[in-house]
Amino acid sequence: MSKASSTAAAAVRASRRTVLALIAATAIAAPGFAQNAIPGTNPPLRAGKPFNGVTINVPTQRGWASFAPAVERTKEFEEMTGIKVNYDMIPGSEIPTKQLLAVSQKSGAYDIITQHASSFGSFFRFLTPMDDRIRGVWGSVDKFEDWLFPAQKGVRNKDGKHYFIPFHANAQIGYYRKQLLEDPAEQAAFKAKYGYDLAPPTTIKQVQDIAAFFTRPDRNMYGLTANWGEGQGFGAFLDYYNATGHNQLDDNYNPTMKSGSGRAAAVAILTWMQNALHRDKFVNPDSAKFQTGQVSDYFLSGASALAYGWLSDYWQFMQKPENIKQVGPVGAFRFPSFTDSKAGGASSWWMMGIPQDAKNPEAAWEYIKWLLNEPVQTAMAAGQLPPIKELAVKTAVNPGGINPRALYDAFAEARIVIQVPEMSQQPRTKGIELYTQLIANKLSPEQMVDEYVAEIERTMKRAGYVK
Repeated sequence: MSKASSTAAAAVRASRRTVLALIAATAIAAPGFAQNAIPGTNPPLRAGKPFNGVTINVPTQRGWASFAPAVERTKEFEEMTGIKVNYDMIPGSEIPTKQLLAVSQKSGAYDIITQHASSFGSFFRFLTPMDDRIRGVWGSVDKFEDWLFPAQKGVRNKDGKHYFIPFHANAQIGYYRKQLLEDPAEQAAFKAKYGYDLAPPTTIKQVQDIAAFFTRPDRNMYGLTANWGEGQGFGAFLDYYNATGHNQLDDNYNPTMKSGSGRAAAVAILTWMQNALHRDKFVNPDSAKFQTGQVSDYFLSGASALAYGWLSDYWQFMQKPENIKQVGPVGAFRFPSFTDSKAGGASSWWMMGIPQDAKNPEAAWEYIKWLLNEPVQTAMAAGQLPPIKELAVKTAVNPGGINPRALYDAFAEARIVIQVPEMSQQPRTKGIELYTQLIANKLSPEQMVDEYVAEIERTMKRAGYVK
């Protein structure tokens, strides 16, 4: 072979090696194309059962209907990977405390930490950063973030890294009785009274008008029922507040409710809620104590025209003919903003991380990836929205999806309510206490806002965010 031919052949071989290296790199980085992956898994699960016989301990919320489909399908994961999953079913009230105690004691009790975004900040120092694992599957952190809804960016640590991977998304929405809003006689009477067509509400004024119109004491019916009891009620207030375009804290960690448009919005929202119950009386009085389950039952009894809460949890339940005998077909709407803002409200965002003392971190990572696979996410979609944008479109926007479109619209720009870990502690406890007094008509909106703001300021100073 001539020197020129030898050089050319070497160049070809080098070129082939470069191409093969690029293919290999792409295979590792791109979801669904990883080398040695179980066919059809995306994010990819490792083939060959490298963790066969390993048992991982996974904490989850007891009685959680939206997660139940994943638990039911766990046998499939075990057969695919050889990994045994042991669930610790924890009461909802103990989800943060029990797991925090375990990781702080370095007991090695859990291979995974399962938390809601309201308590995520307390766990960072006990978890392993996920960025390297993220790059190994998605190619880059940016691609991972683009794959998910914007809420994920709200749970990064101060170091900019991700310590949690989401598996659940949800937002509060409204229900309406189609038979009432689409009845020709009701439509004619409504238009004669209010001057516009009766339809699912897109403004707060429309919510109020429709609720007032259908409040009929002679028929034991109220226009609106809502989950305004204690913690969920305070959460409803924060949902409404976020949807006006305000976070609780500004960029300097000062409370946005203290002055200006933030204070005006907070006072207006609380005034509306208080008046709806006590002055205008188009919301049933028990809403001051209701959680979403009670809202669902009340609505299904035919006692209200509209409802508000974590109602996507009950969407499939509402579609069963035997469950809507008294109310007929049910429609869903995104609850309107109290301003012209198109901002998203408060998100429910559940996530999993891997503790530093996990006995089987790599097997735990396989489980987390499995939860994000489309079959599992679709199975859980009967009670939640997938946190993955593409899957959320399939389940809520495309025809035939299991979720209502209103859920997607409500969540598309939804945000994490808790911006720093400390906000999930005393300010929230104080906020619930103040809100409970307000909704019982024992405190004015201005008093609640001022006292809540004062508690936020004390917390931010104590934690060192503000001097």
